[in-house]
Amino acid sequence: MRLQRQSVPPRATTVSMHGTVCRTDGRFDIRIMVRWRRIDFSWLCSLGATNDRAPSNIPDERDKELPPSRGRYGVHRSFISLIALAACAEARGGVVDPVVTAATPPAPVQQAPEAAPALGDATSTARITRAYIVSRVGNADVADDLPKRARRDDGVTLYLALETDDGAWFSDAGAIRIAKSKHAARPIAEAPAFEVAWRKLEPTATDLSNNRGEFAYERIPYELTALADGVTRVAADVHPTLTPDHGDGVGTMRYQVEVTQGDTTITTPGAETRRKRGSGGLTDAVHRVSLRGDDSYLGYLDELFGQPYIWASAGGTDATHQSERLEGSDCADFIVYGWRRLGHDVAYTWTGGLPEVTRLLSEGAVGDDGVYRDAHGEPLAFPRVGDLILFPRHVGALVEDRGTPGVLDTDDVIAHALFDSPKRVPIASSGYADRPVELRRWK
Repeated sequence: MRLQRQSVPPRATTVSMHGTVCRTDGRFDIRIMVRWRRIDFSWLCSLGATNDRAPSNIPDERDKELPPSRGRYGVHRSFISLIALAACAEARGGVVDPVVTAATPPAPVQQAPEAAPALGDATSTARITRAYIVSRVGNADVADDLPKRARRDDGVTLYLALETDDGAWFSDAGAIRIAKSKHAARPIAEAPAFEVAWRKLEPTATDLSNNRGEFAYERIPYELTALADGVTRVAADVHPTLTPDHGDGVGTMRYQVEVTQGDTTITTPGAETRRKRGSGGLTDAVHRVSLRGDDSYLGYLDELFGQPYIWASAGGTDATHQSERLEGSDCADFIVYGWRRLGHDVAYTWTGGLPEVTRLLSEGAVGDDGVYRDAHGEPLAFPRVGDLILFPRHVGALVEDRGTPGVLDTDDVIAHALFDSPKRVPIASSGYADRPVELRRWK
C-alpha cells in the first residue's frame, strides 16, 4: 500500500505527505511537508510498532544527523503523527485509513561456506612437493606447460599435475610434458589427498604508459580472481572480470592453481614471477592461454584482447616485445602484432613508421553526413576487411562495412587500442572520427 501525495485546498497552513507503508519491521516511513506563513517545514518520521528510527525510502543525507525519536527541527514523532493522520483525514473527507503492517520475517540462517571437496587417496602417505598447470589444445596427445595460442572453437583445457616426494607424477591429462621432460602420469585419484583452487591472474589496469616524462617499463598490476575449486581440469576461460570484456571469449588470460595438503599449501607461479628487464609483465612460468576467433589477420589481433593499452610499448627485440609476450600494446604495435602472427617479418613501430610497410589506397576527411570524401568530394570506397585506417598518430584495422555499403563512413567498424584494452568499435566511437584518414594495405 503506497500513500500518494494529497492535495489540500489553499489555506494559511498547507500539509502534504508521502511515504511507503508496510515495512517488514511493522512500521512505515512518512515525510511531512508543512507550509506555514510562506515558510516550508519538513519532517521525516517513522510510524508503527516501535519508536526506533528506521531508514526512509526517500534518501536524505541530512536525516542521518537526527536523533532517533525526533524529526527535523526537533519536533517529536507523536506530534508529527497527529499532523500526518489529520492531513489524511482532511484530504479524504475525515476517513483515516488503517495502518497496514507486515510480520517481520525470520532472519535467514547463515550457512558456512562449503569447503572444496578433497581429492586423491586419503590412505596415501606420500607428500606433494610440486604442483603444475599443463594444458592441451583440443584433443592433442600431450598436455604441457607451455603457453598456448589456439582458436576459440578448438578450446584449451587446463589440467592439474602433481609431483610427490617418492618421484611419482599424477594428472588426469595422461601423458604430460613439463620443462621438456615427458612423464606418464597416474590418475589424480591415486595421488595423496588434497584440496585445489583454480584462479585467473588478471591485469587490473587498462591504460598504462612506458613514457611518463622518461622511458621506463610500467609495472602491470595483476590480481587473482576465482575460476574453479575442487576439480582437476578446467576449460581455459579468457573472459576478464576486473576490466571490461571487449573480446567475448577471445583474448589472453593467465592462471594459477593452489594445492593444499594438510597444513601445507603449494601454488604455481603467480604475480610475483616478473621479468627482470625489458618488460612490465610476468614470465612464461605463469601459465598463459590466448584464444582467437579464426586464423585471419583480424583473428590474430584477437589474442591481445583483455590486455592493457601500453603507451610506447616496447621490447629489447621484436621477439621479446611486450606485444609478442601478450602483455599489452599501443595502437601501432597492436596492428603490427597481427601481421607478424601471419608470418610477416615486420618490425614493431609507431604510426609514423607504418607508411613504410603499407601502401596508400586513398585519403580524405569526414563530412557532415559522416561519409569520408577525397579532395574532389568523392566518397572514399570501403576497401576490404583487414586494411588499415591511419589517422594522425593513431591507427586501426577495418573490421566491418556497417554503414553505407561500399563507402567509408563513421558507422564502419574498426579494431583498435586507445587508452583501453583492444576492442571493436564504430569509427564514430574511436575518438578520431573527425580526423583526416589514410586507407592503407600491408605490402
